[in-house]
Amino acid sequence: MEKSSTTILVPFYFFLLGILILFSLILLFQGITGVDKNDGMINTIFIMTGVVGLISTFYMIRRYQISVQKMLKEKKLTVLTVEECSKCNYKAVRPFRDGDFVYGYGDECPRCPKNTENAPESGSKMLITAIYLDKGRQEERERY
Repeated sequence: MEKSSTTILVPFYFFLLGILILFSLILLFQGITGVDKNDGMINTIFIMTGVVGLISTFYMIRRYQISVQKMLKEKKLTVLTVEECSKCNYKAVRPFRDGDFVYGYGDECPRCPKNTENAPESGSKMLITAIYLDKGRQEERERY
């Protein structure tokens, strides 16, 4: 329920900020054009109110942007690679490395005996069968 309330509140928050920007721009425009040409004090108040409204609105938008960046930086995603040996059916899970792709070859199988011959393909290479995001570890990090 918490996620649904935040998905409703964020657009509402930006809607209110948009109204505040619009209202500040109207006040600023009225102060510059001189709505009340006889009273310079009212025009100055309109200008100051419009400028303060715009500054505070952009400050709130920047604070929201910084909080989202911090939240994304704190989330460390764990990507795992699953390798299987076609000879002995040994299965291993390891962290993802650059160059890994599904149905590509990974490390040597630790259970199969190594060939002493210098053959180009010894047959003990493990096949990458899956690459996935580990949500279990991610959820543990989010709790703390």
